[in-house]
Amino acid sequence: MTTTKKPYKRIALSLSMILLMVWAMLGTSASLAWFKDTSNELHNIFHFGDFNIEVSYQTESGDYELVKSDTVIFNDEDLYEPGYVKIQYLKIENKGTKAVNIQTGVNITSCTLGINVYGEEFSLKDYIRYGVIYADDESELDSRLADRDLAKQVAVDPFDDYASEVMSLDAAGTKYMAIILRMPEEVGNEANYQFNVVPTIEFGITVKADQKIN
Repeated sequence: MTTTKKPYKRIALSLSMILLMVWAMLGTSASLAWFKDTSNELHNIFHFGDFNIEVSYQTESGDYELVKSDTVIFNDEDLYEPGYVKIQYLKIENKGTKAVNIQTGVNITSCTLGINVYGEEFSLKDYIRYGVIYADDESELDSRLADRDLAKQVAVDPFDDYASEVMSLDAAGTKYMAIILRMPEEVGNEANYQFNVVPTIEFGITVKADQKIN
């Protein structure tokens, strides 16, 4: 007997309140601190000594706008289904006079479980994959993410707390960054929700900057 796979219901993955903040520290490196979406801080720029780090995100027009604590850099209305890939570019600028080491962290701040077509609870974090890459300029990012297959090769990490490798950023220097989210094609009805409770994930992003010690 052949079973017919039910049509896949598209999932609106809530990525509301993507919070980017910069933590500037002098001296030795420190552990990555997670900042919650409920932070009362109004800006994502901290000045301490010669530190001045700015984080911007690319809008649909291709321009970059500074990120504030209430900025949503992923569209809440994006619909995720098997095979869907989403890429968001960020720009990190060192406006200060000291070289710094930067590190990006991602953490899940909340998660709403769904009920699949088999009546079983499931979490989207088990079915979303993502990746983070740095580049010295936008053309380098474009070449590394020139098509869907290249982006899929980057977005392979399970959706969980994550800390990137430490990257160096010279005084007055700029780094570009891409966050790639995807739902693999092989995801089936185990993540196909029913009823009125839409499964969601909310996550926050932090950017930590430490003074580079020569």
